Amino acid sequence: MVYPPNFYIQGRKGGVMNDLVITIISGLVTVVILPLLGAACDALIKLIKRKTQNETAQKLYSDAVGIVYDATKYVFQTYVDELKKNGSFDVAAQREALLRAKETALLQMSDEIKSFILGAFGSLDKWLETKIEATINTLKTTN
Repeated sequence: MVYPPNFYIQGRKGGVMNDLVITIISGLVTVVILPLLGAACDALIKLIKRKTQNETAQKLYSDAVGIVYDATKYVFQTYVDELKKNGSFDVAAQREALLRAKETALLQMSDEIKSFILGAFGSLDKWLETKIEATINTLKTTN
């Protein structure tokens, strides 16, 4: 097929075939590649957000466990050990020790940690009791 001389854009070689290839590539970029790129970006953003949330949750949990451990150890050393030496560590003293450990831990916990524990475990009070009892068991076996 022969095209008239003014059919080609001046200064451009390749003519109709180049125009067709450019049109096809442009269409592919618009219809296929840009939406895929957008979906990939969305997936990456979700992944980063989930990873950040997991890291924040891990830090809050770790901080909470550390606070409970320290509070329990403090009460164990300042209250329980003394009562045990005197032979007066009874059921009432055990309840008092648990109460003191809870209060000490709660005073050290930020509102963010408290909210996290409440949201993740349903009850801050029950979680504290469980962790304090577990810490007491750990302290008993290491002392």
